[in-house]
Amino acid sequence: MTVRAADEGPGSMLLRLKVSIVGSEPAIWRLLEVDPSLTLDTVHEVLQAAVGWRDYHLHSFTDTDPHVRLRAVNGIVREPRRWVPLDLLADSDDDLPETDWTLGQILTPESGPLFYEYDFGDGWIHRLEFTGTLPTPANAPRARLLAGARRAPLEDSGGIDGYHDLLDALAEPGHEDHKNLQAWVAWTAGPWQEFDPEQLDIKAVNNELALMFPAPSANGHDPGSESLTDELTNRMPPGLRREFRSYLRAADLDGPATVEADVAKAMTTPYLWLIRRIGPEGMSLTTAGWLPPAVVREAMTELGWAKDWIGKANREDQTLPVLQLRESAQRLGLIRKIKGRLVLTSAARRLLDDPPGLWLFLARAVAHRHRHDSARDAALLLLLEVAAGTRTGWTDYLEAVSFGLGALGWSTRTGAELETSTVQALLADPREALLNLGIFEDRFGLEATTVKAPGQAFARAALHA
Repeated sequence: MTVRAADEGPGSMLLRLKVSIVGSEPAIWRLLEVDPSLTLDTVHEVLQAAVGWRDYHLHSFTDTDPHVRLRAVNGIVREPRRWVPLDLLADSDDDLPETDWTLGQILTPESGPLFYEYDFGDGWIHRLEFTGTLPTPANAPRARLLAGARRAPLEDSGGIDGYHDLLDALAEPGHEDHKNLQAWVAWTAGPWQEFDPEQLDIKAVNNELALMFPAPSANGHDPGSESLTDELTNRMPPGLRREFRSYLRAADLDGPATVEADVAKAMTTPYLWLIRRIGPEGMSLTTAGWLPPAVVREAMTELGWAKDWIGKANREDQTLPVLQLRESAQRLGLIRKIKGRLVLTSAARRLLDDPPGLWLFLARAVAHRHRHDSARDAALLLLLEVAAGTRTGWTDYLEAVSFGLGALGWSTRTGAELETSTVQALLADPREALLNLGIFEDRFGLEATTVKAPGQAFARAALHA
């Protein structure tokens, strides 16, 4: 049995190889420099990142194309070698463990190409060709993408022929399946990377490869310093982490996470009005448990909501904007209901004359005050979309959050994807807060949801909390 080479440190040479998806036209290829001492299980991870797969399916390495029938030489057919993950070894006595073989042992100037198959159903065959070696420069990464062309095919698109047929149908608006395939592509590609067959972000790939082999100084980080977005990322499947991290970089989460005092005051006006109106002494409710009619009418008038509301706007149970504001303030930790009275929490008392402080308090509350983990994840995904500022309608937000919840493992009890109505319910509380803050343009929750800079800053502050 071959002894597995150590993966702890780089070797003295780097191996340069060209990776091509067999049958792709135009060609999908990558040119890589890789430490030959890496074992094949690690090479698999490098190829997943470099090509852009999501690591959803099984894989293997062979020293011959698994889809090409070998010819006999002098009446003898050479048995190909096949390297597989440890959990597949039980299926065959002839397979070899990929953890015990290094790339440099198999791919040499004399060896001929190595083949990597991903997804035994679709059968994506990658041809790995040796193109040379070079001395390892000081501090050289153990894997680096030098060049390439085109993104990976979509997962589960039917192998290379099916993928070509898909691209043809997408390019032909008159194709009978054009609209259905457009919808399938949008859902499969997801909200974090727009599908473009020609796209390849070499910098993003190398960022991912660098994360696989962190410098020694990066290994002693403080576990308590993990950000909310880091925590979400680390809970996703490895393949989707790459896409999510690329989206996070594009979302500019390091942008401004504060606003001027006058902007904070304007944004927090509904909550500020309510806690000041209740005041330090509290407010008695009606015998039925509602705000007094005069207070309801006053709220609708002073907050500018009356002009868009049909009715007398003096009964809280029939005046949703006021009812939802009061319930939102309770959920966010500003007020409490005790023995028929509304009273301020200690936090609200401190913030009566501090709009910037109230703004930051609300940002933290939107991110953290949730009864269930699924609601927390939904809120964080919504805040991420608000910070990115790229969505233009509530349906777009719902689809993006739904995809993210699925990536985080949330599903129905039967394992099915969450229904839109379920995601809508999970987002009800944070959405109400964002509407009250004026982050979405339409206070009454219609389709105008374009986010401006102060709203993006609020979402960043919440995600930084």
